[in-house]
Amino acid sequence: MSPQSNPSPVVSGVLRGLLLAPLLVGAGYLFLGLTLFSGGTGDLFAWRMSPVTATLLGAAYGGSSVMLAMALCTEQWVKVRVAVAASSLLMLLMLGACLLGRGTLQLTKGSAIAVLSAWAWLGVHTAAPVVGLIALGAQWRRNERWRARSGQPAPRPPRLPWWVAGPIAGNGLAATATGLLLYTVPDVLARYWPWRVSALDVRVIGAWCLAFGVALLLSLREAELRRVRNGMAALVGTGVLGLVGLLRYAHLVRWASPGSWLVVLALVTFTGLGLCGVGVSGLLDPPRPGGGPGGGPVVRLARLG
Repeated sequence: MSPQSNPSPVVSGVLRGLLLAPLLVGAGYLFLGLTLFSGGTGDLFAWRMSPVTATLLGAAYGGSSVMLAMALCTEQWVKVRVAVAASSLLMLLMLGACLLGRGTLQLTKGSAIAVLSAWAWLGVHTAAPVVGLIALGAQWRRNERWRARSGQPAPRPPRLPWWVAGPIAGNGLAATATGLLLYTVPDVLARYWPWRVSALDVRVIGAWCLAFGVALLLSLREAELRRVRNGMAALVGTGVLGLVGLLRYAHLVRWASPGSWLVVLALVTFTGLGLCGVGVSGLLDPPRPGGGPGGGPVVRLARLG
């Protein structure tokens, strides 16, 4: 395929095989495990946590499974780079959370499955940055070869209109700020949490908030919503599954605590923002076979702003 017929670099096979596919398998496994066995983390998982925490983390991995499955089926690099960036950031944050909270991990105590899970969790997140660098290096070489053949960078579409960019930016900043707070001072916030948590639980939830927030902020640069449709689908999956999980374990939540309703608000916001993003991208920024990335409906969308 010539550069003229392909408006952006394609996803490297190395990136698919070393990063996207393993992440999809891992996220799917954790989604099923934390959702179906959320009450048995003490015997089956890397650390013991409340069923509420387990089902919410399962929801996040379920949403990311949707995103990664869509990314794995995508050809163009511009349509997966936000998902790759967010996933890479999450793995780094998870490694930091594991190292800081290693005393909570069941590395030497608990059932044989729990100990094995703890070492596997730590090992996977330790190896992930190295594997990720190799995969991203292969993609960088693919991108450089594409630029050398095309002779110029891919044209960028107009900016998103304010009524689309505003909610994305606002929610991205809010999620990023919340994630930073949860990640840096988890011990303090754990005292006021609306259900039983450890500092590691709070830090891991903060890692997810940071990943979602950064992904939303990065999506502003893409300007075409169809480029980040997989991320919007992840928001929907996380929000819906998280709300179902809260209903499932409602009896374990202290609903008199303001924090419980902040969690509900965050999940509802994720769901609504994701649905709006998918809907707007489908109606106003549909796929354009054979068209360049800067024409057609995107121009009309920008003019509406």
